[in-house]
Amino acid sequence: MLEIAAVAPGSTAARLGLGKRDRILTINGKAVHDVIDYQFLIADPDVVITLRTREGSMRTLSLAKEPDDTLGLTFAQLQVRRCGNKCIFCFVDQMPPGCRKSLYVKDDDFRASFLYGNYITLGSLSESDWQRIFIERLSPLYISVHTTDPSLRAFILGNKKAPDLMTGLKRLAAGGIRMHTQIVLCPKINDDVHLQKSLKDLSGLFPAVASVAVVPVGLTEYRKGRFPLRVFTPREARAVIKIVNIFGSRFRKEKGTRLVFASDEFYIKAGLPVPPPAFYEDFPQIENGIGMVSKFLHDAAHTRLPKKIAPLRATIVTGVSFSKVLQRALSRLRNIEGLTLRQITAQNHFFGSSVTVAGLLTGSDIAKALAGKRIGDMVIIPAEALKAEEQIFLDGMSLDHLSDVLGTRLSPAMGYKDIVALLKQEERSMR
Repeated sequence: MLEIAAVAPGSTAARLGLGKRDRILTINGKAVHDVIDYQFLIADPDVVITLRTREGSMRTLSLAKEPDDTLGLTFAQLQVRRCGNKCIFCFVDQMPPGCRKSLYVKDDDFRASFLYGNYITLGSLSESDWQRIFIERLSPLYISVHTTDPSLRAFILGNKKAPDLMTGLKRLAAGGIRMHTQIVLCPKINDDVHLQKSLKDLSGLFPAVASVAVVPVGLTEYRKGRFPLRVFTPREARAVIKIVNIFGSRFRKEKGTRLVFASDEFYIKAGLPVPPPAFYEDFPQIENGIGMVSKFLHDAAHTRLPKKIAPLRATIVTGVSFSKVLQRALSRLRNIEGLTLRQITAQNHFFGSSVTVAGLLTGSDIAKALAGKRIGDMVIIPAEALKAEEQIFLDGMSLDHLSDVLGTRLSPAMGYKDIVALLKQEERSMR
């Protein structure tokens, strides 16, 4: 059964009298276990819904509807299945105390992969799970590969019973399921020749394998007792990019797509310029940090700016790795008459100095970076550092609380266009 969390006013469900805490049992005679079942079954134009009301009585509804009418129902967040692996680089195992409780949960759930783009290892799938993926067409899925070598992958996952990955990928491909994959690289472990083998193997499953992201391992200072790992050196990062680009160029000629892309972090670590937006095709893995810098710089060069605004002092906060990119991108904004702009680079004290991405900055990190500084009329922070629906940082601090601590309003921005829009909005409100 699936419990209703909210009903949109004026929706089909509201007109039918459905309410919060009512529980949907079946649709057209088929059990509804989660939101995926619901989305799959409710797509029929004629449905019969059996539910148990919040008072405990049974109710059956028969209705004709448009296929895209989901009735206006919202359900509680999926309770994900836990991961049984013990990966040598697992970020959850490196979390310091004091984070949001949900951040200590390791998930390996194919449903969350389909719904939210979470990466899974395929190691926890039962035969009924496989059948459900094919019957309900749960595509695309997001798969953590790391390496296609079975013994090395078992070592990386810390799971001697890990099933053969290529067997699983081939089964998904044969079933018509598209996959976006990622390889988390660790220096001297699964890079170099192992990376080359993985790319060859994955390319053999194109077009089912639609993209391959190559990202560097993320390490915090909370690794006591863990397998010894280190970050990539600039030279090693350049070597990774070289391999990825050689294979990408080959795939482009053979398949019409580069297929494999190195993360922005590798380019920043290597000290190399990021490729132009066209290089990233349709940005299949931008949420995995691939092509984000390229898009930001493109928008910085092409977004229309006002020549003059009413006097406004603004501060923009970012992380260490994005600092030079942001500095370059803000140069045009500094030409706007009336605008005084300051950039602050926040060190990551919460996770440690090896963590440099803006998305892992916490409220306490930002508070320390801005303490005692003249921050002006507004502060713009990276939106990716927040849990969007709750506006909470990784350390549990809310956006409102940080605003109170700093004594000014904070505005999250996702990209360059957001920054410009926020500046214009603030300037209008000050007139």
